[in-house]
Amino acid sequence: MIRPATPDDSAAVTALAVETGMFSPQDAGVVDRMMTDYFGGARDEGHLCLIDEEEGTRGVAYVLPVTATEGTWELLMIAVRPGLQGQGRGGALLRRVEDDLRSQGGRLLLVQTSGTPDFARTRAFYAKSGYEQEARVRDYYAPGVDMILFRKALTAPGDGPG
Repeated sequence: MIRPATPDDSAAVTALAVETGMFSPQDAGVVDRMMTDYFGGARDEGHLCLIDEEEGTRGVAYVLPVTATEGTWELLMIAVRPGLQGQGRGGALLRRVEDDLRSQGGRLLLVQTSGTPDFARTRAFYAKSGYEQEARVRDYYAPGVDMILFRKALTAPGDGPG
C-alpha cells in the first residue's frame, strides 16, 4: 500500500535511507531534519512524501516543487529496501508520485543522481521509467563525481496549468 507519510514514519524513513546507502549513518541527521521540516510546514508548501508499506516500511519517495517555476518538481529521494529491490516497488512509487503531481498540475519532474559506476543501476531505473538524461554536471558532488540530471514531462506539450 502506498500512502502519504505520517510523523510516525520519520524514523523508518531515516533508517531506510541509511540501509539503502543513500545516506551514511553519519549523515542520517540530514534525513531527520528533512522529515522534521516536512511535518513542520514543508508539506503545506507542496512537498510530498509517500511510503510503501506492508508489514513495515518497504519504500519511500520524497518530492518538492522547484521554486520560481511553473509546475516543475524535483524528486529528492526514492528508496526501496535492498532485499525488495527489482520487484517493481520503486516503479510503483514513482508512478504514484507522477500521478499525484499530474493531479496537482505538475508538468515536469527532475531527478539528480550520481554519474559513478555504482549508480549505473539507478540511472537504468530512471531510463526504464521514461526519464531522459538532460544534463551532466562534472565534479558536482565531489571531484570526479558527476551529477546526472534526468527529466520527465508529466503532461503533453501545451497541456498543464494555464
